Amino acid sequence: MLKRPRRGDHSGWLLPDALLALGIVALTIGLAQQTLTVTQYGERVRTAQLRQARERHDQALLTWAADQ
Repeated sequence: MLKRPRRGDHSGWLLPDALLALGIVALTIGLAQQTLTVTQYGERVRTAQLRQARERHDQALLTWAADQ
């Protein structure tokens, strides 16, 4: 006599489980990529600001040295 399998009695991944896992992985990769992009942009802005401040300071020193 054939027995019907129990509802919760399955082995392996079912399609909804696999799709959920794939969605979580895709979301994690997307968020990581966005975080890296924002971090790199912030670092470029910070580097540009430091370069401008250094150039202004150098120019002020050259002006001061010329006045001496």
